[in-house]
Amino acid sequence: MTAIEIENVWVKYGAFVAISDVMVSVPAGKMIALLGPNGSGKTTLLKVLSGLIKPSEGSVRVLEGKINDAKWKMAYVPQREEVYWDYPLTVWDLVAMGRVRAVGPFRWVDRNDPIVRGALEVVGMAELSDRRISDLSGGQQQRAFLARAIAQGGEIYLLDEPIAGLDAAAEAKLFTVLDFLRTSGKTIVMSTHDISTTLELFDYVLLLKNKPIAFGPPKSV
Repeated sequence: MTAIEIENVWVKYGAFVAISDVMVSVPAGKMIALLGPNGSGKTTLLKVLSGLIKPSEGSVRVLEGKINDAKWKMAYVPQREEVYWDYPLTVWDLVAMGRVRAVGPFRWVDRNDPIVRGALEVVGMAELSDRRISDLSGGQQQRAFLARAIAQGGEIYLLDEPIAGLDAAAEAKLFTVLDFLRTSGKTIVMSTHDISTTLELFDYVLLLKNKPIAFGPPKSV
């Protein structure tokens, strides 16, 4: 099954072209790295896939359907710099946000909700559920956001530079969770600068410099 089908996608801001001629078919149940320098269009492409940005040209199909029909099946984890970490949320509060669609926007998520607890256990954060997100380390913050995505129940995970600034131990913990999701049949698309990581851990790499340079297995790319 194809998870994402990108056909001739362009994103333009006036005369500036953020990405052009992106045409890629992403198989389901695989881990795909978006690799390229700063400003190469990685974040823009992730936001197109999540439905946050509408392409200027081209189209995106998700799980063989229209992107608008599949938004709830995709979970987007932004760069840490885009998050206001001082907001007074606990880890539990953050992860419970992933359940809003299921329980309704004006209903409290039960403190014993098994989906939230299960998501916290998957990422190894159950014991920190009462900790404020502002008090977490960088790696813990990323895993908390990943737990929210898991609680959402998505099939496709879109992660923007999740390992940026993490030490080796925190990075290893994050990839352990991502590998678990992949073996569970989930599709992961993740932007990164780390070439060595892509060679070892990813199934496919899309090399970008505002347009596709190569796509395929890491070693061939």
